Amino acid sequence: MEEVPPDNKRRRISAVDGSPQSIRCLTDLPSGILAHAASFLAEPSKALFAVALDGNSAVSTNERSSAIVGNQWSILDFGWIEEELAAKLNDDDIEKVLLCIDAVNKVKRLKLTNCVNIIGAGLEPLRGSLIIEQIDLSLVEEHQLSPEPHITCSHVLPILDSIIEREGCSLMHLQFPSVWREEPSAESEFHAFILRYNQIRGNWEEISCLECNQSLPDNGNQWIDGDVSDPIFYGTQRHTCYSCMKHYCYSCVTNGARKLGGCHTCKRDYCAD
Repeated sequence: MEEVPPDNKRRRISAVDGSPQSIRCLTDLPSGILAHAASFLAEPSKALFAVALDGNSAVSTNERSSAIVGNQWSILDFGWIEEELAAKLNDDDIEKVLLCIDAVNKVKRLKLTNCVNIIGAGLEPLRGSLIIEQIDLSLVEEHQLSPEPHITCSHVLPILDSIIEREGCSLMHLQFPSVWREEPSAESEFHAFILRYNQIRGNWEEISCLECNQSLPDNGNQWIDGDVSDPIFYGTQRHTCYSCMKHYCYSCVTNGARKLGGCHTCKRDYCAD
């Protein structure tokens, strides 16, 4: 049988102007087709797909990457993709994803679930964000023990400082790796950050318990526990539900149980709602 010339083997579709268009690779497909294919992916996978198709999309978002990732990025949780994939991501991958989706202006809640291979430098695109409300650096799912991470204070804390120092900051909840909290030291850079955060939060508009209207934090607590004599709760976020971000005291009771209580494993607080 006579071999068909290579050009005739290529699938052809119509371009915008109606002329034939050869499809040699995925990047030759129209943005609409790629966006439809990406609609079946988990949110982080959409961004990874866009970055993989166009390495330049991380620097200058183009029509194709914009069509693929869309605009709805209030939550970015890497726990929505396979654990094995998340564990392989490095800081370069995280940085490209955050740039591709314009995270500094769109992401309100970031959870680096299972991203155990990063050191934290990839969070640079979040620098100065006024919209982000929650950053979970624990790298684990809820109710699980935090692993021994590579993520470091030296890379992450300057980025967090750039966020909390801005007027209009929205950051209400921080979840840290357990290794940062396990050996409290008043001389550590982590402790110095806790003090800065609590001081800045103290200058915000007063927040009260939604149940009893008690001013928060109460009973000598701080927004982030800074008691170096208490290795159990040191460095944990206080008075804030991890799931809904509502604020409660630790005295209110609903149906015989505390309105706000903590998980002894992951050290996150959850409300009864």
